[in-house]
Order: sequence, then C-alpha cells, then structure tokens
Amino acid sequence: MEILIGVFLVAVFMDLRCYRIPNACIAAGSLAGLVLKCGSCPVEDILTAVCQGAAIFAVLYPFYLIKGLGAGDIKLLMMTAFYLQGSRLFSYIFVTMLLAGAASVIKIVCVRESRGRFIYLMQYIKKAAVTGVLDSYETDNTRAANVIRVSVPAFVSLLLLCAGVYG
Repeated sequence: MEILIGVFLVAVFMDLRCYRIPNACIAAGSLAGLVLKCGSCPVEDILTAVCQGAAIFAVLYPFYLIKGLGAGDIKLLMMTAFYLQGSRLFSYIFVTMLLAGAASVIKIVCVRESRGRFIYLMQYIKKAAVTGVLDSYETDNTRAANVIRVSVPAFVSLLLLCAGVYG
C-alpha cells in the first residue's frame, strides 16, 4: 500500500498543479501493482485485477464522455484494482464517489461561479427533457475553476481505507 500512496501523492500533486495526471504516473503505479501481484498471488488473482480494472473503465467511461470525470481520474481508479480486490475495491470506489459528491456540493454552495454552472446545468436538463434535443455542452472560462479533482477525494478515501475506517 505504501507504493500506492506514493503514486497517489504524485498524481494529486500533478492534478492540482496542472489539471492532468500523467500517464507515466499511472503506468508506474499499475506496473508496480502488477509486479507485486505476480510475486505474491496466483495467476487467477492477477486476472481478477485486470478484469476489475476493465470493469471500472466500462462503468466510468460514459461519465468521461459527458465530461463528468476526467480520463486521468478513471485511470487512477483503474490502477487501484492492482492493489485492492473485491469488496475492498468496491468500498474504496464508493467512498471516493461519496467524498467527490460532498466536495461538489460544498463547492456549489461556497463558490459563486459553481452555483452559476449548476443553474446552467439545471436549465440544460430541463430544456433537454422538454425538447428531447441535446445540444453541445457550453464551455466558458469558469469551467476549469469549477472542476472537482477526483484524485483528492480518491486519495482521502485511500488514507481512510489504510487507517481502517472502512473496508
């Protein structure tokens, strides 16, 4: 778990600094997790980890398509499949999403620009429901300032898991 925490520290730092999680960071973390699995687990566990990573991708990719999650966030969560298995992985992702949701609500309440984007989203959903037409999503200068970096809630969730708070 120390390797995973180290990779997460780098990922969070890069995400906060550049709004990107480098592929090299994800690849290094995934490779380290795979090597650790190869040395200590049967082949079935390695295949399970790969399948869990693929399942995470399949479930979260639609959220990337609607710009609800970044590609780096999804890859970061996929990487955790090499370190956590089964119900621990599910609990970790569940707690991560709860923390990200709480961070979003706090940001909507506390940041004026975020409230404006939330109002725009509600108007967009209403228009789409009434007309059945989904126009392209409006972009503006405030989007970057209103992004919730999922790497931070994911890191907090990992620390809580390591501390034995859940899982």
